[in-house]
Amino acid sequence: MPSDTTLLGCRHKTNGRGELVAQILVGALQPGSRPIGIGINGARRGVAMIAGVPRGVVVKPCTPAELAAECFCTLLADALNVLTPECAVVYEGGVAHFGTVDLHAPNLMQQFCTNPLTPNAAELRALVDELSQWLGIGRLIALDILIRNADRHPGNLLTDGQDYWAIDHGRSLGLHPYGGHKSYRLIANYSDPLTCANIEAGAISNALTFPPGCETNSQHELEAHALLAAHAQPFAHVVAGYLPGLAASIKGLL
Repeated sequence: MPSDTTLLGCRHKTNGRGELVAQILVGALQPGSRPIGIGINGARRGVAMIAGVPRGVVVKPCTPAELAAECFCTLLADALNVLTPECAVVYEGGVAHFGTVDLHAPNLMQQFCTNPLTPNAAELRALVDELSQWLGIGRLIALDILIRNADRHPGNLLTDGQDYWAIDHGRSLGLHPYGGHKSYRLIANYSDPLTCANIEAGAISNALTFPPGCETNSQHELEAHALLAAHAQPFAHVVAGYLPGLAASIKGLL
């Protein structure tokens, strides 16, 4: 188990202040984390020591492959200008969990539904109206289809009322069967054909801007972590294989 100040030799990038920051953070969960009480993944909110600094995190248990997919997809999203919380490998008693820096932002289901587990039709319609008007929805859909994200429901989008952050990418990259884009299908159930056509066109046009090799940085970052390295090349191979035909495939995969 690494110490709370160890970054395992991971690669770095420069932030807006010219400071070097790790792309995959590594930390140690401190006592006192608490269940968030939403979702089915056993997520907890707590504090982790990361490079000697206490930071609020949300952590969840997952398989090694899902942990690698979460990190890979977070970095890929960053490369393709889709907002995600910073990702981390957070250790607890020698066990590695996936973690993100806690943004303290609700997900869309929490924001619009009195009870996110049993939303009513009026709440879902309001949620759909908000989501379908978001300028970033097409780019998010293009990313999700590129990684074959099987779990992009509105509970996996955080928002502060202005920005949106995509979370939960463990069911991607062939780890779970892909059966369509859940958020788009929700939109389609409550929206007119023109709205759906505009979203589809936005996803296709955004897919055309995804550059060849966009997966390279994610691959290199995973290769720099012994825990994640075995999945780096296979995940990069999946993305590189889907990318050339991405725009043409979107409509059929929604």
